[in-house]
Amino acid sequence: RAVCFGWRTCTPAPRDPNLRDPRLRPRGWVALCDGDAVRPDDACEIVFFHTRTARRLRVPLPELRRHRIIGFTDGLVILMHKTTTAVRVLHPFTRDVVDFQPLATLYHQAVRHKGSLLDMNAAVCSSAASSADSIAVVVWFPYTDVVLAADPGSDWEVLHRGFYVWCALPFQGRLYATLCCSSEIVQLYPPRRNGPQENSLVVIARAPHSADREVCNFYLVESGGRMLLAVRQPAPYANGAEWNAMDWSRQLVCRLY
Repeated sequence: RAVCFGWRTCTPAPRDPNLRDPRLRPRGWVALCDGDAVRPDDACEIVFFHTRTARRLRVPLPELRRHRIIGFTDGLVILMHKTTTAVRVLHPFTRDVVDFQPLATLYHQAVRHKGSLLDMNAAVCSSAASSADSIAVVVWFPYTDVVLAADPGSDWEVLHRGFYVWCALPFQGRLYATLCCSSEIVQLYPPRRNGPQENSLVVIARAPHSADREVCNFYLVESGGRMLLAVRQPAPYANGAEWNAMDWSRQLVCRLY
């Protein structure tokens, strides 16, 4: 409805102020940031590309002013204010927003690495709180072994500590990741709360023995409603094939449902 004039003229506007309902998210729309060499916060607009129809849509977003984009999930834009470090999740078509507390206090306590702040990543998940009817945001850093998380209106907390996230993927309201120097595929969010924080990772699968973690790079991707593990092998080890895709959907179904 947000991108079709005919639907806008004859249907009421669906609103989800909590941004929790995945049916009302702009899934299938990919942001083309920096494609014209202008930063989105300077242009105050983002060009979106629809993966099925190849349609391009230029969306003006004054909410980008004085913010940095730190992540995308299901078409939702995750922003951080450059001065206050407050985090905001924005629906680019309906302009609904969910605000989170500033990151600065916990960042200075747990991270303390300026380069990590510049290259941080974030994802939107379904809140793990039983009473929450909203979303959660998970933040991780490339040079720091700390993962942070927060619900709207609550303070940020250290979710995990002691490992480095290599590649993360939001999938069905949860967050999964591969780790540096590890063949394990883990669930970052929601965490396991019945043990020490350092051991709260949920291992959902492991890469096959044929994929050497010391020479291969592991990436999680979503395709056709399934989560896949893509393994990139260096040329001397690839035997002519640099990429292999391994389907972990069966293991995920056993763990999730």
